[in-house]
Amino acid sequence: MSDIKNKLDFLSKSHKELTGSDLSNKIAKLYADLFNQIKNKKTLMIAGSQGSGKSTLSIQIKKYFKKFYFKSVVILSIDDFYLSTYQRKKLAKKLKTNLFDTRGVPCTHNLKLLIETVDKLKRNNFPVYIPIFDKVTDNKKKHNRKVNKADLIILEGWCVGSKPIDPLYLKKNINDLEKINDPDMIWRTAYNQSLVEYQKLFNKFNYYIFIKLPNWQYVINWKYKQELDLRSLRSDNHLKKKLFLFIQYYEKLSKWMSFTSPDICNALITLDKNQKTKKILYK
Repeated sequence: MSDIKNKLDFLSKSHKELTGSDLSNKIAKLYADLFNQIKNKKTLMIAGSQGSGKSTLSIQIKKYFKKFYFKSVVILSIDDFYLSTYQRKKLAKKLKTNLFDTRGVPCTHNLKLLIETVDKLKRNNFPVYIPIFDKVTDNKKKHNRKVNKADLIILEGWCVGSKPIDPLYLKKNINDLEKINDPDMIWRTAYNQSLVEYQKLFNKFNYYIFIKLPNWQYVINWKYKQELDLRSLRSDNHLKKKLFLFIQYYEKLSKWMSFTSPDICNALITLDKNQKTKKILYK
């Protein structure tokens, strides 16, 4: 019993440190069970919309595995592999749509480098150097992160694990960005075709956790809170308006994943409107 209590206490404490909010004993038990399920895994994907807690969960796993299983966890954020501003502008010119100026959708990552990095980690070809992307400057930082050991590799990101979008849903305009800026579907078609190539990356992972939001309307507020924290700000109306447009770049694929990922993931975490975990289901 003391071992279980230590684990639950550790989960509650680490959650408080990371989020500033309390974790009930009931939810801590759910996470302890999840971590027990994945303790012998070598590779793991975590996906969910902006603000769903992917990064927090990844860090909690890293801390927990180090303390209780004596394992080194390497977290790869797909966001760290975004193309630079210059590279995206070149891509936009090549594909004839300036929508690729904005980071986000498949096509805007350095997929080749990400696959190579995963392969090196899986082969224990150390040291492995991992890029760090600065979302405030919208470019990669000059220094990399050095990794010398990897017992578990986590790939986390908003589009991680997604299957290509059904053509009928792809064609449907769900926001002004698509209706006004992508009437010929050049952007949508290109990133969806690129998503086919992303399956080569996703297939390298053997366990998939998906975090499901109760409703898309909460994303903008959660993303706003996340971006304020990055900038150490309390409020910024200009930023919020900018994010309202920015989030439309993610909307279709995020909604598509909310329809499809619950059926293909290994573990489904559902959240309430306050970003709190409601339950965890296993497939």
